[in-house]
Amino acid sequence: MSRYIVIGAGAIGGTIGAALADSGTEAVLVARGANADAVETSGVRLRTPDRTITAHPTVVRKPAEVALGTHDVLILATKTHQALSALQDWADLPVHDDSENPVGTAGEHLPLVLMLNGVEAARIAPRWFAEVYSTTIWLPALHIEPGEVVVRMRPALGGFFVGPVTAAARSGSVLESIATDFRAAGFEFVPVEDISVHAWAKLLSNLANGLDAILGPGADIGDLARAMRTEAKTVYAAAGIEHLSNGPAKHGIADRLQMSSVPGVESFGSSSWQSLARGTGSIETDYLTGEIVAIARTVGAEAPRCALVTRWCRALAADSDLGGVIPADAEERRAALERAFAEFAAADG
Repeated sequence: MSRYIVIGAGAIGGTIGAALADSGTEAVLVARGANADAVETSGVRLRTPDRTITAHPTVVRKPAEVALGTHDVLILATKTHQALSALQDWADLPVHDDSENPVGTAGEHLPLVLMLNGVEAARIAPRWFAEVYSTTIWLPALHIEPGEVVVRMRPALGGFFVGPVTAAARSGSVLESIATDFRAAGFEFVPVEDISVHAWAKLLSNLANGLDAILGPGADIGDLARAMRTEAKTVYAAAGIEHLSNGPAKHGIADRLQMSSVPGVESFGSSSWQSLARGTGSIETDYLTGEIVAIARTVGAEAPRCALVTRWCRALAADSDLGGVIPADAEERRAALERAFAEFAAADG
């Protein structure tokens, strides 16, 4: 049976660690600061629309505290901008067999499953790991308080589409056993051959994260988000990028992934908004809206809406208003974005 080392104990990692541990699967949660203290002392409190559980995965604070074995699976659940340092921290750790004999390093011998937004991690992970799987995540989760995560999906906790990135992953046999463990923990888990079309589709939905961060949870971002997705699809077309629309529906699991309210939870913001709410000083949008900007600049296309949202999010994470450019009031911010988007539309002709 596999043991899961969940690197990153935020909304996604905390949910995975709690659900696996609650189902009886061995899980190690790599956490930091007050969150690590809370999990170590009282466990992870997982709140869902239907129930609240408290699970007790093993908690560690740094890679050196984990003795890796050949049955371990690494789950990278950081934000994308934190992935590089995590990959470097874990790749060269020693792995031992059941007789405690060293067999090599984590990068050489252990499967790595990327469970984070964006597409950049799948590009860089093979520099350090031979067997890499990438995931698109359908799991709206909230992590604001140490030791607590909140999930809005029902009846499944969330859904994962997972596919190979590297040759070793394409020829590996571990994915089905991982699927079995995750399904037993309450997740929908769908292995796919081509994860890239799912990843590019999920990125389109994650473009709204930046707007949510700027305007706050519950804001009506529909028109702005649609304009950003249209812009991104134009960039995709210029770059020859294909994407799969509505993966959950096409794979027959949409009825298992229904959004619902959680008792006592009023504000439910995106992962990008949560970074601002926790005052982390950084934000993932450089690899969400910023990904569209990077592609546009590479192929000679235009992505002014995504560029504006990326720049504002980066400033807000750094506690800056860009010298007064970003209004303090949410409604004024909306008006400023709407004016800018209208100017972009006029320039588009």
